[in-house]
Amino acid sequence: MHKYELIYILQADLDEATLDAAVENIETLIKTNKGEITKTERWGKRKLAYLINKTNEGYYVLVNFDYDPENVAALKRTMGFNEQILRSSILRVD
Repeated sequence: MHKYELIYILQADLDEATLDAAVENIETLIKTNKGEITKTERWGKRKLAYLINKTNEGYYVLVNFDYDPENVAALKRTMGFNEQILRSSILRVD
């Protein structure tokens, strides 16, 4: 298990219940693959540096977790299929 940091941007026009559900889905996805979440920070709505899908705002979320390196590619792929996620980045933390 390695330590990872996941930052993803959700659509800003989602209501609070949908945002909570989206964050919970990502956390559940990590936990079902034997990952262990150490911290989740919701940074809230922020202006994007450039337009993504004709949108200039997004809802930022940071997740620190321990995860098996073999499952990282599957996590990236699954997050790519979620239309509510504008961008995501997974980094290994030393």
